Amino acid sequence: MRLHLRRLGDTRRALSFNGGFVSMPASCFTGSDPRQCLRLDEPLMAGWLAHEAFHHWQRLQGRAVTRQALHLQWRFWRHGINPYVYTPGESPAALLAQFQHAQVEQQAQMWQDAVMADIAWRQAAPGADQQRLAAAARRWHAVLHWVQMQAEPPPAPLVP
Repeated sequence: MRLHLRRLGDTRRALSFNGGFVSMPASCFTGSDPRQCLRLDEPLMAGWLAHEAFHHWQRLQGRAVTRQALHLQWRFWRHGINPYVYTPGESPAALLAQFQHAQVEQQAQMWQDAVMADIAWRQAAPGADQQRLAAAARRWHAVLHWVQMQAEPPPAPLVP
């Protein structure tokens, strides 16, 4: 993947294109300088990168992400149907089933939310809030594990 500064269109949002081109807003970089590091210690910035990186992964899995996303964005513009909205499942299994049947933008948004929940939990100070954040992060483990399993190559065939 190639990382660039977003200069065109809505420069407050990240964007990815075919071929692993990810364009991030200036605010995502230290000092708003694209020659500096991304501010990945901040859950929102890490979430945006995770969202766009997930689109890259979807493309590697053979999904027509750009075409599907353009159609979803057109529906949002024309009919007000937000392509990112989903209702989180109550259990990890329900969340996984929902993730597996979601369209490309919902999946990427769910992945972003999983990454943000994990970072928020890891950065939380000890106490009751940390327990709540840990529970929120654990809800995503089934999704994280499923995606990881999809990325693993199949086992080598046994040689007789």
